[in-house]
Amino acid sequence: MQVGDTVRLIDEPGQGSIVSISGTQAMVLLDGMELPYALSALVKVEFDALVDAPKNIRTKTAEDKLKEIAARNRIRQIRPVREAAYELDLHMHELLDRFDHMSKKEMLDYQMSCMRAFVAEAKQNGYKKIVLIHGVGEGILKAEICAWLDQQSKLSYHDGPYRIYGYGATEIILWR
Repeated sequence: MQVGDTVRLIDEPGQGSIVSISGTQAMVLLDGMELPYALSALVKVEFDALVDAPKNIRTKTAEDKLKEIAARNRIRQIRPVREAAYELDLHMHELLDRFDHMSKKEMLDYQMSCMRAFVAEAKQNGYKKIVLIHGVGEGILKAEICAWLDQQSKLSYHDGPYRIYGYGATEIILWR
C-alpha cells in the first residue's frame, strides 16, 4: 500500500484514503478525520462498483436490440446485392409514357433495344441473375428474347419463377 490508495477497514465499516505511512501504521483520512490504523487492518480497494462504475450505464432495451439486429441485417443486405435478381419490365407502358404513335414492329425493336442495354449493364455491374418481365401475350417478344439470348455467350436462361411472375418472365444467369 502507498499514500493516496483508497482502503477499507477490515474489522469495522468505513473507507478512506491513506495520508501517510510509517512502519506498520498508516494515517487514514476517514470521514474528514485522520485516524491511525495498522496496515494489517486495511484492505486496498482496487475497484468500487458504487464509486467507480460509469454513471450512465444503461441496460439494453428491446428497441436497442432491434436496432442492432437491423444494423446487422443492413450489413448482410449490402454484401449480396449482386446476388439479388435485377429486373426489367418490358411492357411498353413501363418503358414509355406514350407509345400510341408506334407500330408493333417499332415497339418490338424498342423493347429489344432496352433489353440488350439492360443485359449489358447487368454484366458490367457484376450481377449474376437478371429477370426480364415480358408478359404472356402472343409470345412474340419472348421468342425474340430467346433468339437473341441463344446467340450470347457466358449466360443461360430459363422461365422465371412461376410463383412470382407467372408465365411472363425469363430468368437469365450470367457467368463470369
